[in-house]
Amino acid sequence: MLSLPNAGETVPDLGRNVFRRRTGRAIEVQVKVMGRECALVGFRTRRAIRGLSRPRVRPLALTVAIGVLWVTLAGCASMGTPGATDRQAVIDRIVAGSAKVMVEWGGRRITSGSGVVVASKAAGSGIEAVSYVLTAAHILESKDGAVVFVRFTGAYAIRGKFAATVPRRGSPETLDLALLRVSGVAVPPVSLPTEDRVHVGEEILVVGFPWGKRLGLFSGIVSQVPGDGREDVPADEGTEQSIVVDASSSRGVSGGGVFREATGSLVGVVEGYQTASIAVKDRAQTYSVRVPMPGETFVVPIARIRGFLEEAGLGEASGMTGKIENPGD
Repeated sequence: MLSLPNAGETVPDLGRNVFRRRTGRAIEVQVKVMGRECALVGFRTRRAIRGLSRPRVRPLALTVAIGVLWVTLAGCASMGTPGATDRQAVIDRIVAGSAKVMVEWGGRRITSGSGVVVASKAAGSGIEAVSYVLTAAHILESKDGAVVFVRFTGAYAIRGKFAATVPRRGSPETLDLALLRVSGVAVPPVSLPTEDRVHVGEEILVVGFPWGKRLGLFSGIVSQVPGDGREDVPADEGTEQSIVVDASSSRGVSGGGVFREATGSLVGVVEGYQTASIAVKDRAQTYSVRVPMPGETFVVPIARIRGFLEEAGLGEASGMTGKIENPGD
């Protein structure tokens, strides 16, 4: 079987020495693979003459070179990059279902975070379009009179920010989740899995808005789970119900979705990350700066999210359809 190069790799001398034993000539073919396209860099035959390499083209050598090239390009054409294409499709889906959450007071933004669309309904006869965004509850802890806004991605980004209400909100200390209701737009929700179990080592993607600015995509694995991945953790193993991923996180990513890389289904929602205090000294005084600890991002697991959505009246939406059944406002 012909071994094909990786994307972007130039492989020289493909087919060299094929007919050296009979003809004394070496055939060189260079093929460069770039994504799904293969390009001929060149081919030649050569014969050693007094230590020199003189390019020469002979009919037999030319036929062999063309044959090698044909086999290579045929393999490239059939090779494609289905894995890369599938991965990009997953990324496109999860990004389309992500959102930036902003809290403003007096016309000025005072905090921001991320969110994920978990349910929506298109406009109908006498029914307005609506989307439900899941985020972290601690993002909404702000001054009285503050207003929550949501900005979606993709085709909905040009519509600007939408005012949101908060039909349900948990406690940051016990269940750091909040549900936002956004009227006037029906954004396709992300996929919620039917299975709650999460396994150590699963590859994941995190989508969020670091520091409330541009959308960011971060990859990693599930590095810690409570007990064996279930919520019924034995007493001697503590009461921590979060899962931990090693993907990078920072301020503004809280509330963002954590997804299985293979399928794009929701694993959980970022609730926070471990920080370390670093002393920074100047001529006048010493400052203490808290920075994220790499590899310690805490996530509310899908099992707890499902219960939260059901209590909010989105029970059917917590399956796979995203359909809403009389959600409370």
